[in-house]
Amino acid sequence: MKKIMFVALALIIGLASCVKDKQYPGIKITGVSYTPTQVTEEDDVTVTATITSFKDFTAKLYYVTDAEPTPVAMTEAEGLYTAVIPAQATGTVVKFWIEAENDEATEKSSEMEYEVGAVIIDYSGLRLNELNGNDKFIEIYNAGAEAVNMNGVTIYKDTEKLTWTGSREVSVEPGGYLLLYSEDVAADILNNDPTFDTVNYIFHSGLSAKKNVRIELKTPAGETIDDFNLTQIELNGEHYGYANNEAPASYSRNADGNWYYADATPGAVNVDGVNPVLGLEGGVIPTPIPVPEEPDYTNLVINELNGDTKFIEFYNKGDQDLSMEGMYITKDAVEDDIKWTGDATHVVPAHGYLVLYSIDTQADHPELGENMFFNSGLSAKKSVRIALYMSDGTERDVFTRESSAAPGEWGASMSNVAPKSYSRIPDGGEWMLADPTPGEANPDSGDPIPQE
Repeated sequence: MKKIMFVALALIIGLASCVKDKQYPGIKITGVSYTPTQVTEEDDVTVTATITSFKDFTAKLYYVTDAEPTPVAMTEAEGLYTAVIPAQATGTVVKFWIEAENDEATEKSSEMEYEVGAVIIDYSGLRLNELNGNDKFIEIYNAGAEAVNMNGVTIYKDTEKLTWTGSREVSVEPGGYLLLYSEDVAADILNNDPTFDTVNYIFHSGLSAKKNVRIELKTPAGETIDDFNLTQIELNGEHYGYANNEAPASYSRNADGNWYYADATPGAVNVDGVNPVLGLEGGVIPTPIPVPEEPDYTNLVINELNGDTKFIEFYNKGDQDLSMEGMYITKDAVEDDIKWTGDATHVVPAHGYLVLYSIDTQADHPELGENMFFNSGLSAKKSVRIALYMSDGTERDVFTRESSAAPGEWGASMSNVAPKSYSRIPDGGEWMLADPTPGEANPDSGDPIPQE
């Protein structure tokens, strides 16, 4: 009896060891990153990774600057393995990878690279913007102000699987989209478009609409830019009644930056969904995609008029550039006698100026385009009313110098204030008489404007 029990116990132990070996084969290398992320010729570069194995192993970092790779032994501290690449000359492109080996297996990480002294790239504006497991695409949006070259940017699926690495040929313009498709649908895309670039715009994994999934977007240095980590998809099936938990269309970012279920809009502006995606956990939660601020035209004023050199200056008191497209000015209370209309080129920068000159002075300003002249004169010795209107006819600002002897009569003779300007003191303030400063800050002080 005892003999039978020992045999059975040995069999159980043997089966358990087989299951263990099958479940945990080889070595895993994850979380490879390097610092500093912007490398100068004075910087040693520290490469870090997490390496796991159920047997003793050795790990080496290999880097290449010329032809032959140079090995560097990695050291372990608090579960992280580290090695250092010594400083290199500006312009050097350094490629590197990690190899770990035990007595049964060898594992090699994917290759990474950096260029010493390369132009700093700001990746913070990149967003995972839409994920679709039905049509199997990943959309990235650039919310930043500059184009971003995607060379070395990576996408990882389910934490460990490197599924896409950007090339130098791929950039995302500000406000633009990068659309990547799964290799599962590459053949279908090529059938419809034989010119489709399967080298740069295909990610090498599937994408499910009914399973938990993690999609991480990382910088070339391995830093996380954005992280979609759906760990409890069943919450959506239970709450919304989605059959088999399957997303009806896309996981999509609303304008508030949060993830919702929404209709697919590959390569275009997302439509706001109603049902938020439940069960998202972990990772980086980026700031919401900024919603453009509505322009505040109460900050736009007539700031200076001069009847001697004959110009009108506008000033923007606010922090946002203001377009004058469609705005117009009239003279002497004749509302349908428009003297100038703005177009898309007329933008008054934040805390800045835009100056128009009378058509009478066009010969004096050959450097200006025709749209920088108003179709009227401007006198320093007559009563005058200059009004600025919004494109819808709403009056935005007005200047009047009205004769006390002839109120309401425009063009009446008055005292000559030339060469002084009618100026807001300070910019955007009260009307005074001051020295002219076209396109520059008005003086700090002035004199009352004579009304006779």
